[in-house]
Amino acid sequence: MDENIKDILDQDTWLPATPDITKDGYIKIDLNKVDLVTYSFNKRFRQGENGPQLKLWFYDGNQPHQLDKDNSSVTLYGLDAGDKIKVISADQSDTWQAGRVVIALSSQAMATAGQYKRCVIEVKNKDQVIATINFNLDVLPNDFYNLNIGSDPFSSQVDEKVKNTINYFNDISKEATDKYDGLKQAIDNITDQIAKNNIVTKDIFDNKVTSIENNIKDIEPKRFDVSSIAWKDPFSNYTGFGQTSLSMIGDEVLLSLSANSYNSSSATICTLPSEVRPIAEKVGHGISMDGDGHDAQPVLISILTNGDVVVQNNTHDHAKIVLTTTYNVKDPDLGGSGNDDSGNIGGGNTGGNTGGNTGGGNTDTTVITNIGKTSSNLEKLGVIRDSKVISKSGVPGRTISAGQDFWASHYGTYNGEDYYQISTDEWIKGYDVTKVIKGNFNNVTITASNPRLYNDCLQNVSRPISGTFYVDATINGIDKNGNTIHGFRISTNEYVDQRDAA
Repeated sequence: MDENIKDILDQDTWLPATPDITKDGYIKIDLNKVDLVTYSFNKRFRQGENGPQLKLWFYDGNQPHQLDKDNSSVTLYGLDAGDKIKVISADQSDTWQAGRVVIALSSQAMATAGQYKRCVIEVKNKDQVIATINFNLDVLPNDFYNLNIGSDPFSSQVDEKVKNTINYFNDISKEATDKYDGLKQAIDNITDQIAKNNIVTKDIFDNKVTSIENNIKDIEPKRFDVSSIAWKDPFSNYTGFGQTSLSMIGDEVLLSLSANSYNSSSATICTLPSEVRPIAEKVGHGISMDGDGHDAQPVLISILTNGDVVVQNNTHDHAKIVLTTTYNVKDPDLGGSGNDDSGNIGGGNTGGNTGGNTGGGNTDTTVITNIGKTSSNLEKLGVIRDSKVISKSGVPGRTISAGQDFWASHYGTYNGEDYYQISTDEWIKGYDVTKVIKGNFNNVTITASNPRLYNDCLQNVSRPISGTFYVDATINGIDKNGNTIHGFRISTNEYVDQRDAA
C-alpha cells in the first residue's frame, strides 16, 4: 500500500451532499463535479454480517465512467468504533467498464458495533487519485447474539486470516446462541409445561432417539419426503436451518421442522401425512425469528389430530420457525384409542369418534371420571398459566390465558389429575389453577418487612403492607416455578404468603 492511510482518514474539509441512489441500490457519483470531495452518504449494516454489499456507480456527467479493471482500483479506508483501521479493496469485474463497482464488506469490518469514526472511498486510475469520497458507515449492534467481540485490523488481501477469523466468529456465535439469557429465561418460565404437556427438550429428544435405535433396531425407519408435507400458505420449507425432515420408527415420529413465512403470521404451518398424526394433540416448544434471523422468541407449536402443525404464539409477521420433537402416535394423552385418516379421535372403542359414529358402536366418549359437584366453599379458580381446556370426551379446545377467574361447577379426574368444569363442556386442569377456599379463619399478622403478595392467579402484587388482617379465604396453587403456594386473603384480591404471616 503506497499511501499513508492515516492522512487519508484525517481529512476534515468534508461538506455533506447526498448522491442519487438507483432502484437497483447503486449509489450514483459524478466524477466530473468540481465539488466531488463534498459527497457524503450513510450506510447501516448489522454487527457480524458477512458480505453486505456497497454498490457504487461512477459517472462523467450523464455518461457512465468506464474504469479499466486492470489498471484502476477502488478502496475503502475506515477507522471503526474500536479505533481499528480497515482497508477493503473492491474486486475487479466486467461491470467496471460500465462504471459499476461493488465493495463486499467482510464480517471483520462489521466486528465492532458503533459508527465508524472516519470512512472514505478512494478511486484511482493507475497511480492517480481520481476521487476521494466521504462515507458514513454505522454498524448496528447484534442484539440477538449479544456478542462482545473485539475488532482486529483487517485488510482484504489477507485471505487466509479472514477465513480463519470467520470460522472463529461462527463458533463463538453458536456458543452464544446456546447460552442466550433471554431464551434460557423463557425456557425456565415454561418448566411446568415441559413436565405436563409433552414439550420435548434436546436432551430428551437425543435420549429418545438413542433408545429407539437401541431397542427397535429390527424395525426399518420410514422416511417421508418433504414434498409429502402439505405446506399452508404463506408458509414453506426453509433450508437455512437445515431442511425439514420427517421419519417414523414403529409408532415413534421424529420431526424436525424448519418453516419460513414472508407474508403473514398465519397460525397453521402445514399438515402432516395421515400415518404420523397423533391420537391426541402434542405440544412442542420451538423458536420463532424475524425475517433476518434475529429477535428469537419461544413459541408453542401444536401437532393436532388432523395433522395440522399450528404455531400458537408467534408475534412475527415475517417469520422463520424451527422445531425438533418426537412423539408416539398411539399415546392417548387426552383420551381415545386411535385415529383414522381424517384425524378423528377415537372414543375408546372402534365404533365411536368425536365427529360422529362411523361404525355403529357406542358413542359415549366420556374420559373424565369421578365427577361430582364442587364444594360451596370453593369460591373460584384463578388461572396461573396459559392452559388448554378439554371437553368431557377429552377433545382439546381453546387456550385460556393466565390471569382469568372462573367459578367451577363440577370436579373430576382424568389420567390421575384433577379437572374442574368452568363452562358447559370445558374442563381445566387443576394443576393450572389456584383454588380459593372460603371459610372462617383467625386473624393473621404480617411478620415479614417485605411480604410476598399475590392476586388470585398468583401474579405478584407490589405494595408495602404491615399489620393484622382478618382472613376470610385461603388460596392454594403451584406457581410457574413449580413451588406450592399457600396464602391468606387480606383484601378483595390480595393474598399474603403464609410464610410471611402468622
